[in-house]
Amino acid sequence: MKKQEFNQLVYISKRPFWHFLIALPLYCFAVSMFLKTIDLFYLGKVIDALKFVLATFFILVCAGGLTFTKRVYTNSDLKRVTFNFTLFKIPLSKDSVFENVQYVSVYKNYSDRDFEIYVWLSSTKKKSISVHLDLDSAFNYALKIADGLQVDLLDATEKGNFKWVEKEKIQ
Repeated sequence: MKKQEFNQLVYISKRPFWHFLIALPLYCFAVSMFLKTIDLFYLGKVIDALKFVLATFFILVCAGGLTFTKRVYTNSDLKRVTFNFTLFKIPLSKDSVFENVQYVSVYKNYSDRDFEIYVWLSSTKKKSISVHLDLDSAFNYALKIADGLQVDLLDATEKGNFKWVEKEKIQ
């Protein structure tokens, strides 16, 4: 009998309202630039039109960066975590899937002064899944993934002093 796949949504990125306020004029400006690009191609000004294509692409990337959504799904039976990135329900990329996750860790990167979250696929194979600027948001995100997968969480923020986190005390 085939094992039923059940994915649980454990995290959705929350965008502040001001991101949408900044992105709205960018999207409107990109539409007007697209129309101007079509006009330039029609008039035969190919070089100018290509410049507008590049500028329009840059503006759309900036607006998309302000409005994309990240969703994290976990499957505790298969120890699988899936990352999904969408822009207004349109997929931006193929889903990133990590299977057979052993545990999740939060690591302090002293060279960049930020916190990285890793999923460990074996005792030597790890993948970085996220970077945070502050410890609280890093632990909050890692805890949601570890709870969804029902795996352990490792605190690797102090050099040489790694310790397993008791998830019950944090919540």
